[in-house]
Amino acid sequence: MNLLSFRSPINTLLNLKRITSYSTLLICSLLPSYAFSFDDTGIEVSGQGSVVVIPDQFSLTLTITERGRVPNKLKALVDKKSNSVVNAAKSLAVKDRNITSARVNLRIVEEKPSIQVQGLELNNARQGSVYIDGQSINQQTNTVNGQKRPLFELSRQITVNFNKIDDYDSFLTKIIKINVSHISSLSMSVEGRDEYYQQALLKAISHARKKAQRMAEQAGRKIEKLQLIREQSSNHYRPMYAEAMMKDSSPRAHSSLIGSQSITARVLVKFSLQD
Repeated sequence: MNLLSFRSPINTLLNLKRITSYSTLLICSLLPSYAFSFDDTGIEVSGQGSVVVIPDQFSLTLTITERGRVPNKLKALVDKKSNSVVNAAKSLAVKDRNITSARVNLRIVEEKPSIQVQGLELNNARQGSVYIDGQSINQQTNTVNGQKRPLFELSRQITVNFNKIDDYDSFLTKIIKINVSHISSLSMSVEGRDEYYQQALLKAISHARKKAQRMAEQAGRKIEKLQLIREQSSNHYRPMYAEAMMKDSSPRAHSSLIGSQSITARVLVKFSLQD
C-alpha cells in the first residue's frame, strides 16, 4: 500500500470547506453592486393636504302628501300646498331655477282589514242599513258598483336651493305653517370645491416632499429628482358640524350654524437620491 497517496478524512473535509468559502466570495464579488444599492431605488412616500372651507350652497327637500279616494281632489290639495311652498321660497328672492317641484308620485295604499267592531247599529226604519261606528257600510261615497274605492296617496317633492343660511332659517319658519308631510336634512356644499381641491393637492405634494427630505437626511442622503406623482384621492369632503345656537335677542329665534368642511387630497410621490 502506497502511504504517500493516503489522505485522512479530516484533511478532505477541511479542503471542501475552503473551496466552499472561496466559491461564496467569488460569487458575491461578481454580483452587480446595484442589487444592494439604496441609491438607485430612490425613496417613495405619501403626502396629504387639506383645505378647510365654509359651505356656501344649501339644499332642502320637502314632501307634501295627501291620502283619499278621489285622485283629482288629492291633486287639488297637493297643488295648493305646493304653491304655498313655492311662494314662500320666492318671497325670499329665490330664483325659479333654484326650485324643483316636478316630482309627483301616485300610489294605491293597501288597507289592512279591520276585525275590531266597536259599535253595531241596526236601523229598523230603513231595512238593510247597518251602521258600524256611525258609518253605513252601504255608503256610496266610498264604493263603486258595490266595491270599495281604493285608497290613493299622492305626494310631491319640492327642492329649494339657497345661497345663504339665513334664507334657510326664514324658509323653515314659513313652511312650518303650511303643514308639509316631511322635511329632509339640509344638504350643504361648496360651489368652488374643484379649486379648493387643487389647493389641497399642492399641499399634499409639499407634505410628501418634506417627509422624503427628513427620511433621506436620517439615512445620511439627500433627495434629488422627482420621479413619480400619483393621485390617490378624489374630490372628497369631510364635514365638521357645529352645534346650533340661539340668538340672544329672542329665545324663540333659532340661528343655524353650518360649521366647516375639510377638502382632503392624498398623493404618492417618488424621489431619486443624490449620489
